[in-house]
Amino acid sequence: MNPFDRDEFEKNDENMPAEYQNREPFTDQNDPGEEERSAMTPSETPSAMPPQANYWYGVSYQNQGNGYMQNESGPNRQNGGKSPKKLKILLIAAALAGCVLLSGVAGFLGSLLGTRIVNLPGPTPNAVLAGNGNGDQIGEVYGTDGDRDYPYSEVVLQKNDGSALTGSTQGSAGENGGSILSATAAVKDAVVEIMTTSTSNYGSISAGAGSGVIVHADGIIVTNNHVIEGATAIRVRLTNGNTYAAVVRGTDEDGDIAVIKIQPQETLTVAKLGYSGALALGEAVIAIGNPLGELGGTVTNGIISALEREVKVDGVVMTLIQTNAAINSGNSGGGLFNLAGELIGIVNAKYAAEGVEGLGFAIPIDTAVVSINNLLRLGYIPDIPALGVEVIAEQAYLGGNRVLMPYVSSVQGSSNLKEGDYIYSVNGSSVVVNYYTGTESPLDILKRLIRACKVDETVTLGIYRNSQAQTVEVTLVEYIPVTP
Repeated sequence: MNPFDRDEFEKNDENMPAEYQNREPFTDQNDPGEEERSAMTPSETPSAMPPQANYWYGVSYQNQGNGYMQNESGPNRQNGGKSPKKLKILLIAAALAGCVLLSGVAGFLGSLLGTRIVNLPGPTPNAVLAGNGNGDQIGEVYGTDGDRDYPYSEVVLQKNDGSALTGSTQGSAGENGGSILSATAAVKDAVVEIMTTSTSNYGSISAGAGSGVIVHADGIIVTNNHVIEGATAIRVRLTNGNTYAAVVRGTDEDGDIAVIKIQPQETLTVAKLGYSGALALGEAVIAIGNPLGELGGTVTNGIISALEREVKVDGVVMTLIQTNAAINSGNSGGGLFNLAGELIGIVNAKYAAEGVEGLGFAIPIDTAVVSINNLLRLGYIPDIPALGVEVIAEQAYLGGNRVLMPYVSSVQGSSNLKEGDYIYSVNGSSVVVNYYTGTESPLDILKRLIRACKVDETVTLGIYRNSQAQTVEVTLVEYIPVTP
């Protein structure tokens, strides 16, 4: 039997759990549909993942505010099996339609390890949008005509160099620190609501929501990558109710930062960028965002609970600010401000478990601004190594075990890899995952191993080509997204 013959997957699998016996593969052709699938219990759903007790949450809003985004496709799907920060660090995005917001992972890992097409809203950039995501539009609605040609590389963001405040008892606000009331008044209009629309593999439409912060008067907004990831259309609502279509300038997946732009018809309030390096333990802060995807402009207050807290997100260790300010679903991409009204963090995560409260996290602005400037200048993050091919997760049947492996789905240009290759190792490290018991996507493993290398470095890949094991050497290239 050909070990890569998918017709054999449901036969002769000695390790298949009982609940999976005699079941047809869960494919696009026999998918039961959104309504029937949503009614299935975890044991009935072929793609169901095992429950977990505690979760790291991101804070964009999904699934009616409970913060949990089940991976609709599961690890066995051909879309790449990505478990997008939902099962370990569940990114809190708001599924306003009650559907699962899904990113296309074939594009995801293909994009990370090869060329990527940056998602831009459709169908046309100058389309006038109707509604605002929750049915209570009170302002005007505008499109994005001309924003794709905006000279992003010429933008210079003004940032406070508060290095002289480092270690002071006044914290990052210094002598300019005021009251919660004054700080809120200064920055509230710089925080926006973000509404997204996504289309699943089956053509169903789902909606999500998060927050963003205006960092330039021309309509440049920073948010989290996980807020807009996979979105086919993005809308931004200001505090006056005016709603704009938005385009994506670029994203930093590992840094969880995205830059989007609207074409404003009014004068915008711009957030002043502070200096997070001067933050002090116990310093008072406020968080402003769009909790539950419906409560834009919500202000909560707290203190800096910890500095440089290391949190592992999808295998990537992020160094974040910890705060006890209330962070809820929909706050992702919103601002964490000091009492001088300066942006000192981009809210992106919380930890949620029974008996746990007040553990919110934000990306320090000193870290975020590096990504923001790169995205403005280039549209991508430089010096990221890539294989130069598109890769998805595919099933294989090896030695009595049903597994998932990276599969080369497309090759552009010259490469020692060929379409149809299955990758089983990188420099001797395995990237094969058991179909039933694996806890990490093979694409995430492959990404981590490739990211540990450098551009122009040569790696040795173990592959199966035409069912025969062999090794090939591939010189890594720089990941540069391709924009339409």
